[in-house]
Amino acid sequence: MSNKNEIIKSLQFLVTNLSQAADLHAMQSRIFASQGFSKLAEKYKEHAAEEREFVVKFMDRILDLGGELKLESKEGDKVYKDAVEFIKADFEVSKMDYAKLLLLSKTQRLTTLRMIC
Repeated sequence: MSNKNEIIKSLQFLVTNLSQAADLHAMQSRIFASQGFSKLAEKYKEHAAEEREFVVKFMDRILDLGGELKLESKEGDKVYKDAVEFIKADFEVSKMDYAKLLLLSKTQRLTTLRMIC
């Protein structure tokens, strides 16, 4: 597989997973708002919007590289009513996702970082 194809595959992984994370954060934001946690709700609303901005950048880069975008399904995530439990779970997911990013080749990481910055 060419380096370009590997980069496209990695970017698609990010599109799929980050899209779902943005949806989850938007849902959690609404749950927190309904519970009266307005600052927490706003934080996760902004976080979801930021994630969606990255998704658009990743999708644009896939297209720039001549790749095709895919709408991939992923197993659903748990939605939490307890804010503390959600924050703990979200932190664990963040650590796992960071570890997955570290597994990408150095070239893929550098390309992705250049694209984001």
